[in-house]
Amino acid sequence: MADPVIVERSDSGASAGLIIGIIVVLLAALIGLFLVFGGPGHLSGSSAPSQTNINVPAQPAPQVNVPAQPAPQINVPAQPAPQVNVPQSNASSSSQSAPAAPAVPGASTNSSSNGSR
Repeated sequence: MADPVIVERSDSGASAGLIIGIIVVLLAALIGLFLVFGGPGHLSGSSAPSQTNINVPAQPAPQVNVPAQPAPQINVPAQPAPQVNVPQSNASSSSQSAPAAPAVPGASTNSSSNGSR
């Protein structure tokens, strides 16, 4: 009979990596907070704060001379008139008269009435 092979695996490296990762994240957060809230000059305890003059004397605005440029010339060609195709009448249709105008609704057909009833 063959001897059974037993393989044991140890996960000891995972917990060490987790602890190192937490320490690195905390250290990065502390360095970030240190730089945001004052930086390196914050911890050097100088007793007299520096005086900064905020009231700066006014200076005249610089003179900038820009030469005037003429307006650009834009030439747009005129649009040609639209072409309307009108059917040409020949000699045989010229003898026919145009159709009568349509009747107005509500109007009487009696031409002798003056509109009063």
